[in-house]
Amino acid sequence: MTCNRRTATVALLAGLGMAGARAQAQQVTKFVTGSAPGGGTDVLTRLLAEHMGHAMGRTIIVENKPGASYNIAADHVAKAAPDGLTALVTFNVHPIAGALHPQLPFDPVTSFAAVGIIATTPYALVATPTLPGAHLKEVLTLAKSQGRSLSFASIGIGTPQHLMLERLKQQTGVDIRMAHYKNASVGQTDVAAGHVDFTLSTIAFCEPLVRAGRMKVLAVTSPQRLPQLPDAPTIDELGYKGFVTDGWYAMLLPARTPPEIVKRYNDALNQVLADPAVLQKFKAANLVATRGTPQVLDRQIREDAAMWKKVITEQGIKPE
Repeated sequence: MTCNRRTATVALLAGLGMAGARAQAQQVTKFVTGSAPGGGTDVLTRLLAEHMGHAMGRTIIVENKPGASYNIAADHVAKAAPDGLTALVTFNVHPIAGALHPQLPFDPVTSFAAVGIIATTPYALVATPTLPGAHLKEVLTLAKSQGRSLSFASIGIGTPQHLMLERLKQQTGVDIRMAHYKNASVGQTDVAAGHVDFTLSTIAFCEPLVRAGRMKVLAVTSPQRLPQLPDAPTIDELGYKGFVTDGWYAMLLPARTPPEIVKRYNDALNQVLADPAVLQKFKAANLVATRGTPQVLDRQIREDAAMWKKVITEQGIKPE
């Protein structure tokens, strides 16, 4: 091939790539979340859609597919065309699905292409203010000594809330019954109203309610006490082992998405996560922005999937 022909070929391929990118930019992109409108993941997804839309030069809409512990949303994205027009925004419930539901039509690890971790956040165990006991250990000890069952709000089987409940039951022998909700914020609101005893919450949601006296914190899941909730003990210091430390949010594309599209998404995500306006909103929500590579998220999902499979197998947890 002559130099002129080679140059022409390279120029043609570059032109086709640019044309493909322009055509894709003119199509509507969907960010799918398993959160109901108004939930924490929904709010985060809408923030990303707005800012990544500007960064990528395209229109991005949010599609809510709540239910089945976020598996409906994950299944939808797993089956989508790998063309960069459908992405999943999820959280650390995602790796649990395969271990708890081996018959799922998708695999949480292999059915997706990782884009990147968006943010991390600590959790708190929060209770209705009238629940007897100042902290988690006291609440559980009193309930057991009085032969009293407790209710726990969760968004479904196989979520971090559910697995925490099962571990507490196993370690304490207290009868804890799960109250099912499609939307975590509704369950947390019911805890504040006294309809349910306690739940696992993000700091962003519970902190205003704690300050208003509508909830009390029984423990936090972080390795150390949190500056915004300095009086709340860690679960570890109360003597309970093997619990969640930090939660994480992440973005995924369907498997077989071309590497150049994954890179475009990762570049845009990292750009947005460096935006001072976005970081200010993250700080207000107690989220720690986590810029990184797809490989970091892929490793996180694989490690979490293996960890939760071990927990689920050892404790004999079954889907209801």
